[in-house]
Amino acid sequence: MRLLSRKTEEEFELTTFIDEDDLPPYAMLSHTWNDGQEVIFDELVAGVGKKKIGNTKIRFCAERAVQDGLQYFWVDTCCINKRDPTELTAAINSMFRWYQRADKCYVYLSDVQVPAEVTNIQTFRSTWEAAFRRSRWFTRGWTLQELLAPGTVEFFSRDGRILGSKLSLEQEIHDITQIPIGALRNHDVRNFSIDERMRWVEKRKTTIKEDRVYCLLGIFGVFLPLIYGEGEDHAFRRLRKEIAGEVGSLGDPKVAKIPIMPVSSLLPFSRNESFVGRNSHLRTLEQWLYRSHAHRRMSIYGLGGCGKTALALEFAYRVLAKNSGYLVFWVPALSRESFELAYHEIGRFLHIPGITDDNADVKQLCKNALSSGGLGDWLIIVDNADDTSVLFNALDNEAQSSRLIDYFPRSDRGSILFTTRGRKTAERLTQSSVLELEDMSKAKAEAKQLMALQVSNRGLLDDENAIDDLLQLLTYLPLAIMQAAAFINQNNISVSEYVSLLRDPTTEAELFSKHFENPSRYGEMESTIAKTWYISFNQILKQDQLAADYLSFMACIDRINIPLSILPAGDSMLQRIEAIGTLTGYAFITERRQGLQQSQGEKFFDVHRLVHMASIRWLKEHNKLASWIEQTLSRLEDLLPYGGHEARDVWVNYLSHAIYLADPQNGLSETARASLLDRIGERQSKLGQYSAAEMTSRQALLLKEKVLEKEHPSALTSIGNLALMYSYQGRWKEAEELEIEIRKITKQVLGDKHPNTLTSMANLAVTYGDQGRWKEAEELQIEVLKTEKWVLGDKHPNTLTSMANLAVTYGDQGRWKEAEELEIEVLNTRKRVLGDKHPDTLTSMANLAVTYGDQGRWKEAEELAIDVLNTRKQVLGDEHPDTLLSMGTLAFYYHGSGKCESAITLMRDVIPPLERVCSPRYPYAVSSKAALEAWLGKNDTP
Repeated sequence: MRLLSRKTEEEFELTTFIDEDDLPPYAMLSHTWNDGQEVIFDELVAGVGKKKIGNTKIRFCAERAVQDGLQYFWVDTCCINKRDPTELTAAINSMFRWYQRADKCYVYLSDVQVPAEVTNIQTFRSTWEAAFRRSRWFTRGWTLQELLAPGTVEFFSRDGRILGSKLSLEQEIHDITQIPIGALRNHDVRNFSIDERMRWVEKRKTTIKEDRVYCLLGIFGVFLPLIYGEGEDHAFRRLRKEIAGEVGSLGDPKVAKIPIMPVSSLLPFSRNESFVGRNSHLRTLEQWLYRSHAHRRMSIYGLGGCGKTALALEFAYRVLAKNSGYLVFWVPALSRESFELAYHEIGRFLHIPGITDDNADVKQLCKNALSSGGLGDWLIIVDNADDTSVLFNALDNEAQSSRLIDYFPRSDRGSILFTTRGRKTAERLTQSSVLELEDMSKAKAEAKQLMALQVSNRGLLDDENAIDDLLQLLTYLPLAIMQAAAFINQNNISVSEYVSLLRDPTTEAELFSKHFENPSRYGEMESTIAKTWYISFNQILKQDQLAADYLSFMACIDRINIPLSILPAGDSMLQRIEAIGTLTGYAFITERRQGLQQSQGEKFFDVHRLVHMASIRWLKEHNKLASWIEQTLSRLEDLLPYGGHEARDVWVNYLSHAIYLADPQNGLSETARASLLDRIGERQSKLGQYSAAEMTSRQALLLKEKVLEKEHPSALTSIGNLALMYSYQGRWKEAEELEIEIRKITKQVLGDKHPNTLTSMANLAVTYGDQGRWKEAEELQIEVLKTEKWVLGDKHPNTLTSMANLAVTYGDQGRWKEAEELEIEVLNTRKRVLGDKHPDTLTSMANLAVTYGDQGRWKEAEELAIDVLNTRKQVLGDEHPDTLLSMGTLAFYYHGSGKCESAITLMRDVIPPLERVCSPRYPYAVSSKAALEAWLGKNDTP
């Protein structure tokens, strides 16, 4: 068999496949010929005939195949060398089978045109339906097998617009052709009598008379040599003789209806004409089924709603279409009852002796019959094998009792395909022979196509951006797409309107709980996304309590970038690993790949967006959400203690989850939320996120003002935090007003010597100094330092901070000798007490460098500043405000020592991140920019 593929926009190439059992997926074109205008085999090989009408049809078929994710396609005019009689005979005898095996058949109706102004083809069917019913395509002999053989047939107008499918247009096609609906639905044509099948061609014509007979070969499953010139009557006599030989003892071939029950009647659902894509998975399944003559078992697993049943069903229909002798059975593993009922149906279908006897062991009889190898090739699809207790638990209370899993047959001529939600269950069923089915995010065009097929009013699909937004919100999950389309159809709303509803937190969860009719799902199973996943939640509860706890915990935090260390510890590391394995196995969470974090041994996970939403709803419905929010709060308070920079690389990963939990919609009490916001603001401050910390501190203060007196220590803490954030951003007047208020209250409530009072005085002094009010700053700092030495001791961090602040004030007044002596004393003590890399130690080094610089001691200042900068980059990060401050200060030292180019380069590097991180109005950003402009000079080009 030869197949076409596209080389360039206008060029195609032929590939010959010797083994027809190992063909790639392909599409086929069905059309009516235009004399002298079709591109034949010789012309295609020679690269000519591009101006012929037939070339337009080849290009159309190529473009449609690409849209359907197919590389190869077949067009009868140029894929068969009709000059070779042997090849022509083989092709005509094989053609029905080729059409059966095609993934898609595109019917190109050159005599049907849709007006250009019609945007909604289905709403305005009257503009094309009459032409469709009159189309020449329905009168030609060869198009009969092209209608009946393929599983999926799509009809297109002359301008390439899709009119519908064999399924959606089946009533119209039946009216036109009088072919029974059952035959159109790909039921085995052997179920229709010979005379009835003969009548299907009565009103059809062929260019060559004998072809009226030859076009029936595949429909009757017979093979004939072609004898052009023998005449139609003689050809019909040969055909009937061949049919009679095939029928044998089954009766009179003129009236016999071959008594073969359609195997597809054992499938629970009709073929899904809306099935799109999944070509690589279907190829994998076909290779698995046909690659050897040994017994085979495989499991498909994936997130609930990703289309496992739909994939298995499409595969079943393809097996039946390509292998008329194959037996395909469907066994729902929803319960023991559904399993046993399916086995009863299999037994009756196979007419197994004793199957209808009272007390017959139906399961054992079916197993024995299928294991015998005498029934030919068979495939069993075991769907929804999610509850392991159904298949693996003993049928009786006795330990040695059989299990349902023990009743699966084993034969070299048989295969078993399972579908299940969890990877662990899949591996338990079939070990390493598993196939993961994901959402359609890697095949966005297919997701769009699925949406287009589901929405009945195509006018609602005009907004491409809205469709992209919707598919992203639905995480490209097939069941979610179908549920959304059903709601759009029922309410006749646009996609953009549905997106607005989905983005509204008050309606999102309700939308995913809306029931809709889905003919490809079991009646006892809900079609909604929410209910689908509730089944998975309940399975996890049965199988792995810690996994259920982890999922509940994750419902209370941000779904993105969840570090493993944030989760509550299990009884053992093994339990923890198994719990994470359970959740990843159900595709509820996925592991992130992050080089740096991975190298530090931490693992990070994301929760599926819709799973996160459904988990919250599940907890609410079971009255467990409040309890889990309390547990999550307690865990985060343990992980985010107040304090310094220690373990920054660890706690920084928890911050986004604390922010998520602090959101008002999560239902924390005002007191608990305010306390959590204090922790968040303090951590944001340590990261140099002063603007964010200000907002957080303001929220905490507003909450505390509702429930606490202003004099309460917790309220004063929030006021102090807010003042500090003002100060860090250079908003000294606002900081001063709050600090004076705090000092007044703490003196009154706590007394002059309380550490909190002294801290408020120290902060106020720094604010005076920042405004150039050095005398007031110095007086207050000396008072604070004297009291702290007496109350806290010489080496207490607060005492050292006060000494450092006083040294800065001395330096600001040009008293560099006093400043230097004090700074060296503080630096040595901090190194000894806190360590070389503590942020406070680095601040002391930076202050000493400033004092050196102020005295023109550029070399000493530069060496110290470089040391500080390198350490801050390592400890705080490249874009921490303190790191950026070090870079700018070093630039000043470079300029002071005459290294002007180095100074300009460094200052250019520091200003953009400084403005981005701290704001363009940040005082140091303003002064740095002014310095750079001065260095460049107004006549120089930056």
